[in-house]
Amino acid sequence: MKTDRRHLLMGLAGGLAGLGAAACSSEPKGAGTAQRVRWLARREGELHILTNTSLMGPVLEAFGRRWPGIRVHLEDINSTRIAEQVRALADAGQDGPDLVWSTAMDVQVKLINDGYAQAYKSPHRSAMPDGSVWRDQGYGLTAEPIVFAYNKGQLSGPDVPRSHADLLGLLRARPEIFDGRVTLYDAERSGVALMQLSADVQIYPDAWPLMEALGAQRPRLDTSGQRMMGQIADGRMVFAYNMNRSYGESWAERVPQIGLITPDDYHLSVSRVAFIPRNAAHPNAARLFLDFLLSREGQRVIGALGVRPVRDDVDAPLRPASPGVRPIRVGPALLANLDQARRAGLLTRWDAAMRLGVRAPSDPAAP
Repeated sequence: MKTDRRHLLMGLAGGLAGLGAAACSSEPKGAGTAQRVRWLARREGELHILTNTSLMGPVLEAFGRRWPGIRVHLEDINSTRIAEQVRALADAGQDGPDLVWSTAMDVQVKLINDGYAQAYKSPHRSAMPDGSVWRDQGYGLTAEPIVFAYNKGQLSGPDVPRSHADLLGLLRARPEIFDGRVTLYDAERSGVALMQLSADVQIYPDAWPLMEALGAQRPRLDTSGQRMMGQIADGRMVFAYNMNRSYGESWAERVPQIGLITPDDYHLSVSRVAFIPRNAAHPNAARLFLDFLLSREGQRVIGALGVRPVRDDVDAPLRPASPGVRPIRVGPALLANLDQARRAGLLTRWDAAMRLGVRAPSDPAAP
């Protein structure tokens, strides 16, 4: 199978690794997976994952240490190709991937709703926050704030907006700061950006005036977070709207000029959603891996990468959740973003607001 990138992790042959002690009496030991599922997972001996998330390397290493007898194949491709592959294999009656983990929450929910997932009630289900699990099929594994990013050398003091209302006021009062130097994800080319736009419109009464004010600044409309943050870092751009905080922090740790703002009126929180396809070739290995991700151990591994885990009972090296968080829930409300009429309406208004915008190249390696 042709892939954009394939990693292969192979542990030494062996039995089960020792299970860690439970942090409290109600928490299953280790992954908490039923004994029969663990036995079948070891017999299957393989796990095939489709993903578009950058977390997988350290997570798979930790899983491999815990379950060294299971060989893991990883395909890292974009969310559109993930959906195409899941549908095509299931519709052809062929074995599919064993687990799909993606940042495109609405696309994942659509696949689940269309019957491409199987149910699995994880032993960690009761520890999951409201809105993070749908039908025991879709599991949101992270809770990541969406923030503003800016260049500290270009924007400072009272000019730093602390809320969406501050940003709207500043765009109107000081447009010279932002003219040609603001960047945001292109909702026409990015499903994640469209999902966030839909949420902003539902939450913030002045969302469209804000989009129009951003659009009046000749913004750069991009699909590459790496390019956007790189341009904030080198000063070509002064401000980026709606950036994943965990990704922004990975840049800010290396580039002191980058500042991040969690808006104090509200901020979105998004999740990376996983499910087991109905035609998984190794469903028990997938259940074991999903349980690992949901366990305290797996959630701590995620937290150690600078990404907020979804469970709120996990000690992770991250600041407490900021006030004003508005989680995008894993569930049927996300399907509205994929309704063709609603999508067309959002994009028509978006295009009108961004009529002065400049679209970045589709190739993320381009400047």
